[in-house]
This record gives sequence, structure tokens and C-alpha cells, in this order.
Amino acid sequence: MHATRRGFTPPSPGREVPLRSPSGTSQPGFTLIELLVVIAIIAVLVGMLLPAVQKVREAANKSTCQNNLKQIGIATCNCADTLGSLPPFSAPDAVNLLNSWAGPYQGKNYTGMAFLLPYVEQDNIYKQMSTGGYAGGQYMQVIKTYVCPSDSTNTRGLCQTGNGGANGWGVSNYAMNFLVFGNASSNTIHYTGAWPASIIDGTSNTVFFGEIYGTCGPGGGDVNSGNVFGSLWADSNNVWRPGMCAGGSKNGVSGYSACGMFQVRPLAYTTCDPWRASSPHTAGMNVGMGDGSVRHITATVNPSTWANACDPRDGNPLTNW
Repeated sequence: MHATRRGFTPPSPGREVPLRSPSGTSQPGFTLIELLVVIAIIAVLVGMLLPAVQKVREAANKSTCQNNLKQIGIATCNCADTLGSLPPFSAPDAVNLLNSWAGPYQGKNYTGMAFLLPYVEQDNIYKQMSTGGYAGGQYMQVIKTYVCPSDSTNTRGLCQTGNGGANGWGVSNYAMNFLVFGNASSNTIHYTGAWPASIIDGTSNTVFFGEIYGTCGPGGGDVNSGNVFGSLWADSNNVWRPGMCAGGSKNGVSGYSACGMFQVRPLAYTTCDPWRASSPHTAGMNVGMGDGSVRHITATVNPSTWANACDPRDGNPLTNW
């Protein structure tokens, strides 16, 4: 016969013994309903916090984009001061050299964004470029200063469309204004304007750079459609040039035609117009002015005011700006 511990009453058959902690108290448990209530509360809290987190993230991305434009604007000023004139909008294409106009940019098959590389701390990449290479030969390089973190149409800085093999090219989310860097008086892409005499309206009143999607076009939702193109920092070919205000296919305009109104958050492969500036931010677009300053232009700005701001010599005052 087994001895029983003094003061301990053995349970009767069929009686459930509650679990006890070392202190002798019963361990409480959660019912299924209680667990579901807790999960529901957590889901509600996440749903409430997510928009706030996204808003903070977008504010940070917007700030990064503004800083990028600031750096590009300063680089442009330094480039023009050093070489005596603004960089050209683009060479004729990715093969033929820039020979139509004499000057420090002559003899290259580069874009204006390529000429800015030494001034955005990318001199090593610029030195690796060669006119013997297609578009300078370094088109696969991702230039961090040229990429906006809000743009979802690039993959780690590379274009997304397989059209033309563009998915192997680095994007530029910042577009050069053809009316400034090209020659709208004669519809010439490869032109270097005087600095700053050609900016009659004043550098603080003229948009030099706007934002643009890395991949864009009315492709019916198909990223690889033949109607989807990219803004590629190294590509001098039409449709791919990193520019705006240059008309259809970015071939240039004659007579300073009004720059088309920018788009705000268009659907990248459905409603996005690849020939216009396009902003991935809500409510408006960041622009870089000729004096190196950065402004946020609201989506409600009058299209005429936008056109006036992009024209460097029209003499029209900026209203509701």
C-alpha cells in the first residue's frame, strides 16, 4: 500500500484535476473567441496605422527627390560655370556624335544627364564612357542621384520594360527641359545654349528639370508593350531621352511650343504619357529651377502658368505659382 502525502486528498475517479502553477494557482487560458477578438483589434490598429506609415514614408521619399533635384541643379550651375555653357539636351542619337555645334560638348554621343555625371560625384563612371560604346557604353549603371524612391516603375534603378531591351538601362527620374537645353528656335536637339544669357526670364523663374517615370506608356497594362518607353539617363535616341517639353517622341519642338501639362501619378502602363513630365508623388510635382532651388508645383496649377515657367524667354509673369 502506497503512503499518501499528509494533507493530500487523492482525486476521486472521473474528477478533472486543474493544472496548477508552482505557486499553486490555476493557469488561465484564452478561449477561441477571445483570440479572435484580439486578432480583430490588432487588424483594426494596423489598418489605422498603415496610412500614417505610408504618409511618413512618402514624405521621406519626397524629401529625397527634392534633395536629388537640388544636387542636379547645383551640378548644372557648376557644369555651366566650368565649361562656359549649359550641357546639350542630347546628341542626335546613341551612335552619331554631337558635332553640329562647336563647344566643350562636341564629339560625344551623350545626353545632357551624362555630361552632369562629374558634378554629381560620378566622375569615375563618366571617365569610363567612350564614344566607341553605344550611348557612351555605361548605360547599365544606376546613378543614385537620378533615381526617385517614390517611382515604382524602376527595378533597383533599372527600367522595367523589355521593349527595346530597356530593362538593362539605368533610369533618370528627372527630365531636362528641352526649351532650356535644346534649341526650340530651330528645333535642334543637340544644342548648347549660352549661360546665363539665354535664360531671359531669369533662372529663378525658369524650370530646368521636372520629374518623370522611369517606365511609362499606354501599353494597355502590358509593361513590355511596344508603346511603353523609359526615361534613360544615357540614351540619346528619341523616345528614350531623359527629357520633357520636347514634343512627341522627344524629338524637339519648334518655335517654343507650350510645354504639355505634367501628369500626377498616372497609371504607368495604361494612362502614362511618355512625352510629358510625370510625378509619382501625390498632389503635385517637384521641379528644379535654374538657380538651383527646388519647388513643389501643385496638380491644380494653371497649365498656362506651367508653360510660362518652362519657357525661358517668353517674358510672361508667373501667377498662382
